[in-house]
Amino acid sequence: MTGQLLEFLTIYGLPAAALLLAIGQAGVPIPTSLALLTLGALAANGDTELVSAFIWAVSGATLGDQAGFLAGRFVIQSAEGRSGFLGGLASKARAAEPKLERWGGSGVFLTRWLFTPLGPAINIASGITGLSWPRFTIWGVSGELVWVSIYIALGYSFGSNIETLSEILGNLSMALAMLALAAFLGWRLRQAVRTAQARTRKTRGGTP
Repeated sequence: MTGQLLEFLTIYGLPAAALLLAIGQAGVPIPTSLALLTLGALAANGDTELVSAFIWAVSGATLGDQAGFLAGRFVIQSAEGRSGFLGGLASKARAAEPKLERWGGSGVFLTRWLFTPLGPAINIASGITGLSWPRFTIWGVSGELVWVSIYIALGYSFGSNIETLSEILGNLSMALAMLALAAFLGWRLRQAVRTAQARTRKTRGGTP
């Protein structure tokens, strides 16, 4: 995979790298982290300029984020008020909007570079729940700057071992994403238990 990416990016250049990142951030399962590491390795070998690689990479990743966000927003606009799965999804998104307004920005930021497997889903969810476009964009671009900086720097420093490095980082990112999901489910379970306990106390208190 590394050799193929090196050959592909050497032939087609930075615009091709930006396109790969955009497609990956939009939700298509391609090795975007490996692509960033490869860009760093190419810069270290003098095959491309480091600053240009950084700019193209951030632009491509941001384009993919925006595509996911707009897809989510389109679901809201087309399905709100309708019956069926999409209508129910739109209703749930509206109900969750106050919560996302409180902590959605930080969630967008962290899923750009720390919990990267959750990134495409968060893009769509942000659009569905009505997170403001400027807020999404600011947090998204900030996170992409961190992600691109880290991975290109690692590729630049460890270019000869980028495939092994990519596998290690991918496993770590997936483990962190699963940990975050487990923490979220645990929090939801705790909230449900508290609600059930409150209802029980209320029922007992109202019993003559």
